[in-house]
Amino acid sequence: MQEKEIENAKREKLRREKPAVYDKVIKIAERHQQGIATPIIDIAYNYACNLKCLHCTAARFTKKDRKLTPPDLKKLSDEAHSLGFCQFCVSGGEPLIFKDLEEVIAALQPDKFHLTMSTNGHFLNKEKARHLKAIGMDKLKISLDDFDEKLHNENRNNSGAYQKAMDAFFNAKEAGLSVVIQTVVTHQNCQTDRLIQMAKFAQDNGFTVDVLIARATGEWEGKHEVLIDESDAEFLRKAHDQYPVLHRDTFPSYGINKGCGCVDSTLHVTQYGDVTPCVYIPISIGNIFEESLGAIIKRGQSIKCFQKYSSLCLSGEDRDFINKYMSKSYGKPLPIHWTDAFNEDDFIK
Repeated sequence: MQEKEIENAKREKLRREKPAVYDKVIKIAERHQQGIATPIIDIAYNYACNLKCLHCTAARFTKKDRKLTPPDLKKLSDEAHSLGFCQFCVSGGEPLIFKDLEEVIAALQPDKFHLTMSTNGHFLNKEKARHLKAIGMDKLKISLDDFDEKLHNENRNNSGAYQKAMDAFFNAKEAGLSVVIQTVVTHQNCQTDRLIQMAKFAQDNGFTVDVLIARATGEWEGKHEVLIDESDAEFLRKAHDQYPVLHRDTFPSYGINKGCGCVDSTLHVTQYGDVTPCVYIPISIGNIFEESLGAIIKRGQSIKCFQKYSSLCLSGEDRDFINKYMSKSYGKPLPIHWTDAFNEDDFIK
């Protein structure tokens, strides 16, 4: 199946299951041309997790008294709907251990939004998968760091993580959920047969592969040797040509070649309400407890590096951005405030 056929099949499924959301999704390309932000909002509702992965930054985020609650998410959802947004992703931590997960999903108004969840799959049995589908979840992104069982388990610090993820893929598929293999690719594991095997496995089973290129964050903070280079990026492009189900953040989507989509196409909300330009840029551009979502997006769009098109992932490939801005967060409580990262010259006058 070619890339356009895959996209059309996804949209047809959405049109059948959530027509109101479909009506918003088909307007994304037009909004992008007009410079209107339509980000997928990733929400780290709670940092609680059963695993300790090497690339995780959750432990570094400063604990604050006020944390997200379902009513906060309902308010955020209302604002996002009024702005024409159409997609949320629930992340963490590990969402499947959230005690109030059903309230979280209800607050995000599944009839108005396409809902995705990022999970390690450890607790996704068949009954849980069917229940998630019944209460409005559309897609699961299940982590698989390597097609080699030993290497995945080592990165997840858990000897059973690989098999749990494998079981989760098929439990989700059987429940009617869209299935995404979410994999972290470093310079060291990018150009391997194992990644190609993963793409083939996905294509053979009706899954997609979401490539998350490594960032120098978490236990990798400052370790730029894990970042991919031009040769690695070209390998991923060729792998995508061979297996269209393999995607990464800078590949075209929704018929748009948007490049790095910080602010315009992606936003991240921490457990404490801070909004960052993407999951991997630990720089707060505002807080939903203090400002409206619209005001925060307006600030983000006024920062030069987020307004201009970039064919490189800013946080994982653009060495200038990494050295000039990402490095300012090294060794500090996260996220840092935008005034600690950007100066007046970084803003559009």
